[in-house]
Amino acid sequence: MNPFHLLGTWFLAECEATGQRAYLLFQTLWTLFDALSKPRRIVVQMARVGWDSFPIIALMAVFTGMVVGLYSGRALENVGGERTQATIVSVALVKEMVPILTGLLLAGRVGAAFAAEIGTMNVNEEIDALTTLGVNPVSYLCTPRFLACLVMVPALVAYGNVIGIFGGAAVGSRYFNISYDAYIRIMADSIDARDILEGTTKAFLNGGIIAIVACHRGFRARGGAVGVGNAITGCVVDCFVWIFVANYFVTFTF
Repeated sequence: MNPFHLLGTWFLAECEATGQRAYLLFQTLWTLFDALSKPRRIVVQMARVGWDSFPIIALMAVFTGMVVGLYSGRALENVGGERTQATIVSVALVKEMVPILTGLLLAGRVGAAFAAEIGTMNVNEEIDALTTLGVNPVSYLCTPRFLACLVMVPALVAYGNVIGIFGGAAVGSRYFNISYDAYIRIMADSIDARDILEGTTKAFLNGGIIAIVACHRGFRARGGAVGVGNAITGCVVDCFVWIFVANYFVTFTF
């Protein structure tokens, strides 16, 4: 129970896991063209990641836009700058709120599902069976999910940005007498290509993080149902941590 021993053990385990994920990413990129030759599996995963997530992303985005709009509008109302609310809402959503919240939601919804599926296959020795049959488990299981996340997470973020901005516009129109036309004009003047690129970069990285962390946790699951449960929990926690870390470095870079 020496705390230094526990801290050192945890640190070494995290370093090992990070190295394993880097190697899994290398394997995934190496098998990219092999997976692209079988597009059906990628399309199936894209539907799971993207189409099935549209309702929850819309719900998150519209209420996030409305809440940010209320807070900023109330704060600026006292100084007569409530029209600046449109600028705050659009920039906050595009650069930070929607990419981060979308990544967290998909980590819990999609990442947990990936970890559960691959972890169950692993503890049931189905992955060993794939290897015996000459099928590369990374190409068959990880690469289609990785590609689906890379494509669909930025698409979901773009969709969430539109929904969130209209949520903020509804609040501005209802409570602060800002017309929809004026709101859209202010928003268009406030956001430039650099802001959109920053949000898209965060979405792209979040998609890769979710896929790699989830697949790694699934491949490393051991110990039956308990091991699968631990893989799901670890996947969600690790995704959250890495999403926040990546968000900081992208924000710092831009």
